[in-house]
Amino acid sequence: MALVLLMLVVPLVSAVVDVDSIPKSTGPRDADRPETIALLKTQIAYVANDQNTRMDGVIRYIDRISNGNGTVNLQQIQDDYLVIASSVPLMITSAEILKARDDLRDLARAFSDENKAQMGLYNGNNTMMVATIRATANATAVAQSNSTNNALWLRNESARLLLFNRESADRMRIMSDMGKQGVNITRIKNISQQIDAQRSNIQGALTNKSSVALQSTNAVIKSLNRQFRQDVADSRAALVIEMKLNAMMAMK
Repeated sequence: MALVLLMLVVPLVSAVVDVDSIPKSTGPRDADRPETIALLKTQIAYVANDQNTRMDGVIRYIDRISNGNGTVNLQQIQDDYLVIASSVPLMITSAEILKARDDLRDLARAFSDENKAQMGLYNGNNTMMVATIRATANATAVAQSNSTNNALWLRNESARLLLFNRESADRMRIMSDMGKQGVNITRIKNISQQIDAQRSNIQGALTNKSSVALQSTNAVIKSLNRQFRQDVADSRAALVIEMKLNAMMAMK
């Protein structure tokens, strides 16, 4: 699994340069020069965009081999990763940006470790997983080439709000699918509404260009996101058990 770890921690060659190659400043004033900050943000956006695509491919593969049961932790780690990456454009000091970069590295490693565990649990095939990652990357590249949006959306200050809206739409899709299956989504819907209520706080932080306010809101959303995903997983597991019991009763 060394290959998997390498893929998730080190970006593609096409993703410009490794963030480790950034020259270290000799003083705080040099570190916070506008051009240095801009370079840091752009390079992190490149790496994060690439990592996100790789994570999508891994999650797609694990979802397939686990029949939807092995992706909860992977999705939660990806959530945390993207929240940090999309918040970087609002940061103004090299210290907080470099802290964010370190946090992103830790999450990439955590994702790789979790992937390794799920691959072992569900007898995954590394070659097939890599093929899925490549297919996902190709599909993403095609979608971006046909889109008017900048492929490096994580570089923009509006990235955090864009991510929030995407996640909100994803929750709506999940709840709709579960509702069609007969699952009681009352509790899940309530959590989703609590998350959606944070939109105004994100918008306010962006308007005021306050990374402090944004990170505070991120912490609230992180907790609610974990609760949402866990409740979804529990509800899906309960549905599977119920369906199996009903099938057994029908056979009697």
